[in-house]
Amino acid sequence: MNDDRTIIVHRSEIEPQRETSPVQVVTAWASPPDTQVLVMLGDTNADAPAALRIIRHRLEQRRSEGMWIFGVTSARSAEGKSTFATQLALVLSESQRARVLLVEANLTRPSLAKILGFDVPPGKSFSAQLVRKMHGSLDPWCVIALGPALHVLAESQTEQGYPEALHSTHFQNAVGFLGRGYDFLVVDGPSVLGSGDANVVENAVDAMIVVAQAKHSSGNDLREAVRQLGDRKSLGVVLWDADKKG
Repeated sequence: MNDDRTIIVHRSEIEPQRETSPVQVVTAWASPPDTQVLVMLGDTNADAPAALRIIRHRLEQRRSEGMWIFGVTSARSAEGKSTFATQLALVLSESQRARVLLVEANLTRPSLAKILGFDVPPGKSFSAQLVRKMHGSLDPWCVIALGPALHVLAESQTEQGYPEALHSTHFQNAVGFLGRGYDFLVVDGPSVLGSGDANVVENAVDAMIVVAQAKHSSGNDLREAVRQLGDRKSLGVVLWDADKKG
């Protein structure tokens, strides 16, 4: 209270303290080769696949249980995993119902920038930022805004990547740190079989979703992938491109 009998209350004394993530957001135009990939971005009124909305409903239920960081993987490559992760992030952010960050963790075979049709700014790829963090950088994370509720942290298609950075403790720290600033965080991870990269992603997320393409995935491969991931974080298997008559 000052001499004029006016009560001075600082904003921090009346508003709850919220933990914020220092993140630099850069807006980019997306022009994907397949425009159907972006059917739910922005103000588009095109219908999204009903199956994706059902999956969204299940993940929103998990969100109420304290789970909002989900990894997407497949038994082997070329299963449509990255396209599914992209569509999942889009449907979660549909009509700005949630703030979503899509993170590319398949650092040896990156594809998100190509799928979504945007260029990662120089030096702002995920692995390049991870390496700088490993060297003590205090710069804020830089993410790409593709819509009012969708941000992406991806690898560059033209600059050198650092796939070994996935195995640093900074990767898991980054996922946990960035996840605090979003309603959902979707990690497009590497395939399971042939390396332990998917298990690194598994350790960083709340749950893993396995993607399988009908008539492409081997049943043995799928069972082995689920076994390698274990039951603790395996949320389920998404089968796509199945014969509707079957």
